[in-house]
Amino acid sequence: PSIANALKLGERLSKWIETENKNRTANQALRLTSSGTRRGIPIDKPSIYSEKTVETDMATLLNEMPAEMKEVILGISAYPTKLPVTDDVFITFGRRLDRIYQTAARFKSLNPYRSAYEANAAKDVRGYYYLVTNKIDETKLTDVSVFVEADALKVQDALIGICINNNTSVKNCKDTVVKAWKANKAAPLYTKYFPKAAKIWKAFFDIPGYAVRDDVDYRDENVMNVPFNTPTIAKFKPYLKDNIEAEFKYKTWGLKIIFGDYANGPRLDFQSGVVPHVNGLGGNQIVMDANQPIEEYESQWTIRHEFGHVIGLPDCYHEFYDVNLSAYVNYQLDITDIMCSRAGDMNERIYKELKRTYFH
Repeated sequence: PSIANALKLGERLSKWIETENKNRTANQALRLTSSGTRRGIPIDKPSIYSEKTVETDMATLLNEMPAEMKEVILGISAYPTKLPVTDDVFITFGRRLDRIYQTAARFKSLNPYRSAYEANAAKDVRGYYYLVTNKIDETKLTDVSVFVEADALKVQDALIGICINNNTSVKNCKDTVVKAWKANKAAPLYTKYFPKAAKIWKAFFDIPGYAVRDDVDYRDENVMNVPFNTPTIAKFKPYLKDNIEAEFKYKTWGLKIIFGDYANGPRLDFQSGVVPHVNGLGGNQIVMDANQPIEEYESQWTIRHEFGHVIGLPDCYHEFYDVNLSAYVNYQLDITDIMCSRAGDMNERIYKELKRTYFH
C-alpha cells in the first residue's frame, strides 16, 4: 500500500504541475529538477530503501507539507487556478514528493525480481573499493597485528566482501576471514579472492561483447554515427538529438544521431510509473516515465544515460537486496560518470571505451 500510495500521489503532483504550467510561459514554468539539484550516491554512503522507508518518508512529508498543498495532493481539493503557496514552497515540497515517487517506482519495478537482486549481493564491490582506496594488499596483510582494532574490523569486512565476490556464502566468508586473521594468514586470502573482485569491478565499466551494435558507423575518428528511429511526435526529435549529442562529446570527438526508419534500430517509448530503462545492453527500446515532463532536467539527464545503454555501456552503479536489512541497497561506483550517477557526465573513460569497441 505504501508503494501504491506514493505512486498515486507522485502522479497527481505531475498532473498538477502540467495543469499549472499550461498557464505559464516557458521561463515561468515550474521545474522540480535542474543541473543544480543533481545528487550522487557515493559508494560509501549508499541509498537504502524499502516499503517501510517509503511509508515513513511519505508520512513525514505530508506532516510537514502546507495544508493547502496537501489537500490538493491527496485529492481532497481540485487543482486550483492559482497555486495556494509560493513557487519556492511548492518546488521544495514537490521535489521531496517526486523523490519518494521515484523511489517507489524503482521498488515496484525491482521487487518482482527480488530473488535476482538477492543474488546480486555477490557483486557488492564495496570490499574491493575499500582495499584499493586504502592501498591494502597482500604485503600490508603480511602482519595483521599492525592494524589498530577499528581499522582491523574494516579490513576484515573488506576481505569478507571480496570473499563473497567469489560466490561463497556470507557465513563461510565470515568464518574463514576471522579464522585466518587470528592465525595471521590474511595475505593468502587476499591473493585468492582479489582477482575475482577486480574482474567484477571492471565489468561495471566495460562494454560486453554481446552488447556491441553492428549498425554504428565509426570510421571517422572524430564522429560516431548511431541510427535512431524518428519519433512520431515532433518534439521528441530535438529531445533526443540535442540531449544525446550535447552529452556524448569529448574534445574534437562527437556522437551523431541519424534519424530514419530502421527495422531493428533504437526507438523511444513512454509508459506511466516506470523506472526509465532499455531492454538490455545494446537494446533498441528506451522506455521513459510518461509522468515526468521531458522539459525537466531529470528527464533530459536520464535520456542521455539510457542512450548509453543502447550503445552498450553498462550501469556503473550497483543495486541489490540485503536480506539482513530487508531493503534494497544502491550506490554509485563513480559519481562523476554519467553511466554511474545523476551527478555524472561524459568523460575520457567513456570515450576510450567507445573507441576501443567501435572505431575501425
